[in-house]
Amino acid sequence: MKSLRSIASAAALFVCAPAWAEPPRPRIEVAFALDATGSMGPWIESARTRIKAIADDLAAGEPKPEVRFGLVAYRDKGDAFVTKVHAFTGDVEQMKAALDGTAASGGGDTPEAVLEALAASLHDLKWSDDDQNVVKLLYLVGDAPPSRHPDSPSEDALVEEALRRGIVLHTIACGGMDRDGQSFFERVARLSEGRPFRLAERHERRASPTVSAAGAAHAGSLAAAVSGSARAYSGSVGVDFSKAAAPVPVEPLAAAAESGLLGAQVRLVTDAATWSDLWSAHASAAPGVAATPPAVDFAARQVLALGGADAGLELVRLEARDGARVAVVKPAAPGVRFVVVPAAETPIVAKGGAL
Repeated sequence: MKSLRSIASAAALFVCAPAWAEPPRPRIEVAFALDATGSMGPWIESARTRIKAIADDLAAGEPKPEVRFGLVAYRDKGDAFVTKVHAFTGDVEQMKAALDGTAASGGGDTPEAVLEALAASLHDLKWSDDDQNVVKLLYLVGDAPPSRHPDSPSEDALVEEALRRGIVLHTIACGGMDRDGQSFFERVARLSEGRPFRLAERHERRASPTVSAAGAAHAGSLAAAVSGSARAYSGSVGVDFSKAAAPVPVEPLAAAAESGLLGAQVRLVTDAATWSDLWSAHASAAPGVAATPPAVDFAARQVLALGGADAGLELVRLEARDGARVAVVKPAAPGVRFVVVPAAETPIVAKGGAL
């Protein structure tokens, strides 16, 4: 017969580790090493406006993961700062505030403190190194190669450390970076089992969709590069995005009650010529509306036109579902509403819905 002490010990174990305890939620840690020199102003603004959409997108998996963001802004020696670290947070508003406080300034010469930024990202952010239930992603975002000071850390040592700690390094090369800079960004990404991305300027995107002979993937936006790669790596911790409808970010462009467009219709515009024709038809009966359509970069974005002068529609949300995009709409006051959406090859299917 078992002693009372052994029975009590077994009961204590049962209480401390109940069979019905839920497994810990998977986590996604996303950090940005972000060039904050003067030439990076438009890209910092893009990060600032898209961070909420990125967070919503990554939180749409099953089971719902916890998403934390960190930021290391960098410039170069001789500027107001070399690196500035903002700790991981699950509060998207805190991350937006950190980006709001990251003004693009300084620089001057081309190379920047890229290696110092990577070192700060690895050493000063509190990554969940002892937790196997987390995917750890670091995005190097910049438009210049690294400056190499005598005390700069070794890129090979940084890559080896990232690999050892399970931190996947993706790179996002912005604007007209020279060949040496592109090669560096692509090399460190591939050596750390990440992916290199290229965000080119507007005229470069039109002239050459494949802007890097070394093989960096063209990305239509910073948000697309981050969300797409983060979702791809999240399967390693059990996050399934195939069953979830992922939100697609949209931006209001223009609205008018009077218009030459009629009917409760949803129209997707994917090229400049069609946009010019549609806008001309819209402006023909809309007093005070400029004859020239708003500028849209159709290499990266498309326009969704909803409703007409006699029957309005309002976009509730746009979702990506198993390779398709679904625009959930609801009746609204008569008028035409235009929204900008990321460019994609898939059409948009409209369906009725509610908030």
